[in-house]
Amino acid sequence: MDVREARRVAALHDYDILDTPREAAFDEVANLAARLCGTSIAVVNLIDADRQFFKAEVGLDVRETPLETSFCAKAILEDDFLLVPDARLDPRFGCNPLVTGDPHLRFYAGALLKTDDGLPIGTLCVLDTEPRTLTELQQQALKVLANQVWAS
Repeated sequence: MDVREARRVAALHDYDILDTPREAAFDEVANLAARLCGTSIAVVNLIDADRQFFKAEVGLDVRETPLETSFCAKAILEDDFLLVPDARLDPRFGCNPLVTGDPHLRFYAGALLKTDDGLPIGTLCVLDTEPRTLTELQQQALKVLANQVWAS
C-alpha cells in the first residue's frame, strides 16, 4: 500500500463509520439519488483497504462487496466524478463479473465523498442494468448530494 492510500484508509478509519448500522439520513440520500437519476441502484459507500462498505443502498440488498469487483474503487482515483455510460464498452469494467454476469451492470455514475483535506474515502453512486447517461443537472445534483452526505 502506497503512502497516499495508507493516509486515505487511516482517514476513513478515523471516522469510525465502517460496519455501523443503517441510518435514515444516509438511506434518504441513496433513495433520492436513485429517483433523481432514474436508476434502479444507488449506494453511499466507503472504500476500505480490501472491501467497500455500503452505509446505504437501494436495489442491492448487500452491505459490502470485495474491492476486486468495485466500480467505486476506480471512481476514487478520479478528481470528483466518474461517469460510465456503458460498462461493457469501458476497458476498466468490461470483464468485471458484475458486468458479464448477475446483475449485468451497464451504467455507473459516482460522486466522491472526500475528507476535509481532500482524501477520497467513498462515493455516492448510481448504477443500472441498462446503458444510459446523466444530464448536467443530474450530475450536479449527485455531486451536491455527495457533499451534503459527508458534511453532515
